[in-house]
Amino acid sequence: MSLNQHYTWKDFLKEHPEHKEKKLKRSSAEGSKAFEAAFKKYMKEYLKERMNGIERMTKKISAKRAELSAKQKDLVKTKKWPKIRIAQARVGRKDAALARLAKQTERTKELQKNF
Repeated sequence: MSLNQHYTWKDFLKEHPEHKEKKLKRSSAEGSKAFEAAFKKYMKEYLKERMNGIERMTKKISAKRAELSAKQKDLVKTKKWPKIRIAQARVGRKDAALARLAKQTERTKELQKNF
């Protein structure tokens, strides 16, 4: 979902009923200026929450990956190769998830620069 769909004119009018009472149009100079200011404010908060969520997920997945990696190392000592492969696959999934989160972090930081 694009960022423009997260905050619409309808949402703006719900937050600012005084503009609805004036019957202010979005295309007017005053309406567009007010909407842009509210949109930027909303997006800053939204992107900040998004970054916090990504950081929480990163910490959670990193902890789980460390746990799985430790289990995998213990399995290597026992030389149970089928179980080792399964454990390595689980660690690999966590690595992939961390890579996706890193990419999301970069995109979110780039979006934050624009607002």
